[in-house]
Amino acid sequence: MEKIHLTRDFLKKPLYTVGLLMGVILLMEGLGWAIAYNSKLSILIKHGGALPYISLLVRSLIVPEIVTVIILNTLLNQQHVYLRLNSVGLTLRDISRYELSFLPTILLSFFVFNPITETLRFFLESYPDYTLTTYWETYLSGTFTISVYLRYLVPIFFIGYVTLNISLVSDYLKQRQAAQEAAESKAAKAVEQAQAFIAAQSNSVNNITSPYLTSLKGKNAQGELDFPVEDVYFFTIEDRYYYAQLEKGQYLVTKTLNDLETELDPTRFFRIKRDYIVNRQSVLNYAYWENGKYIVRLNTPDRHEIVVPRARMQEFREWLQGNTPSNNQQPYADTSPDPFILAS
Repeated sequence: MEKIHLTRDFLKKPLYTVGLLMGVILLMEGLGWAIAYNSKLSILIKHGGALPYISLLVRSLIVPEIVTVIILNTLLNQQHVYLRLNSVGLTLRDISRYELSFLPTILLSFFVFNPITETLRFFLESYPDYTLTTYWETYLSGTFTISVYLRYLVPIFFIGYVTLNISLVSDYLKQRQAAQEAAESKAAKAVEQAQAFIAAQSNSVNNITSPYLTSLKGKNAQGELDFPVEDVYFFTIEDRYYYAQLEKGQYLVTKTLNDLETELDPTRFFRIKRDYIVNRQSVLNYAYWENGKYIVRLNTPDRHEIVVPRARMQEFREWLQGNTPSNNQQPYADTSPDPFILAS
């Protein structure tokens, strides 16, 4: 954010400045009673008590000076309009230049509000004994003096610049909040778009039909089960029957090992020997055994072991390293001439 856009919402509502004036009056009264208690008490007694004193304070000070600050506030607001001050740069130089441009208005505002303020004060204080002489000598020409001007200068200077700065800070905070909300909204929208893109990509990937076998149907003594092939530790053959070993147990399947070898993803499944096809994720480790043979251990609950000849181990190690077996490799032949067909 390089500039503050001036909405002047604070300046456009004179009641804010009136509230500031009331704070100053209460402060001055409080200091007066704290510093010159005896003098204040004498004035209070002279006017007949607290209520007459408060009445005089309202008629002589509060109501007339409310008009003063409303006029001052109007002059500051109109200067923005006249000079077309719509924004201020966020640099010390620009802000200083902006605030100094109001100095003549504040210094000369006395000559605008004083006749109006004093006329109102005359009507409130002199009621019902109005005389033109008193009005002219005491409330009009008699107030256009250096002493009266200097008496007004400090509070008017203070109220004028406090009002300007509160308005400036208010506009800055609102603009900053709006920018932050816009950035958060933009970020949230970007996240939503990214999530939508990822979901679309995921759906696209999921919708692509895999060329390899992804699920099987098996059967055991308890019943039948449909399961993804990636859950299988290994496939094997026992007594002409073909089985899939899962964490849940062993399940009879209809496909032969030859069928499975050609239909399973070769990057995930490997026919390690004639009667075993193993899942890459189930391989725990392997070790040399004896007579040129190796033991391959699987991470099944019982740590199942498969004895593998050295010749097959070379291809197995290459497969574990990510080298898919060649397509012209001859598959193992099953000992069983006829596949077992699972009863429905």
